[in-house]
Amino acid sequence: MTHLSIIVPAYNEETRIRKFLTELVEFSKNRLEDYEIIIVNDGSTDNTRQVIRNIIYNEKHARLINYNTNKGKGHAILQGVLAAKGDFILFIDADGSIHPREIVHMLNYYQKYKIDVIIGSRKSSSSYITMHQPLQRRILSKIFNLYSNLLFRVRINDLLCGFKGFSKEVAKNIFKNLRAFRWEFDVEILYKARKEKYKIFELPIEWKHEEGSKIKTLDPIFIFLNLLILRLRYL
Repeated sequence: MTHLSIIVPAYNEETRIRKFLTELVEFSKNRLEDYEIIIVNDGSTDNTRQVIRNIIYNEKHARLINYNTNKGKGHAILQGVLAAKGDFILFIDADGSIHPREIVHMLNYYQKYKIDVIIGSRKSSSSYITMHQPLQRRILSKIFNLYSNLLFRVRINDLLCGFKGFSKEVAKNIFKNLRAFRWEFDVEILYKARKEKYKIFELPIEWKHEEGSKIKTLDPIFIFLNLLILRLRYL
């Protein structure tokens, strides 16, 4: 039985994933024992797939899930969860904003307290932000959190942080029958976790902003509309 599953969703990340994935592979070999790394290529149209293959071609603990049509980050992570064998399953962004050492931080916390859901948080007073997002992104993130918490009552301060971990049973349950596969999926899985009364903890992390965001000018409008539609589907 694999103890830890690390899922890395990737979409058009050829310029950012090389450094991060190389660090992750080397860090895992040196600091982890019973683990697997699952990289999910979410229909990238650039050279992401080949970059990943070049890095992991000889790594027995790493594998690639690939499909040709972009379906959203939530769908990519769902595929990773379905394939995962670990007792503890986490996902981490491919952009390098979170250093692999935070994985050990999260895993140690899980082993000590057996929390069902652990969410990396950039909002805690104990978090360490080495490079902040641009002001526009920080404002959008704040509005997103306020709006999502108003609609779904999840009571989470940092919904969109791309670093979340779950016990295997919880992950398989809350990702089952997922309805949102893009920006809204974080809110949906945490809403389902609250409904199931799972224990949730926001873990302070070290984080830095990395350029190359996929968000487009009109995306916030569609995100807020889709959140409202998602909420209505759960009535």
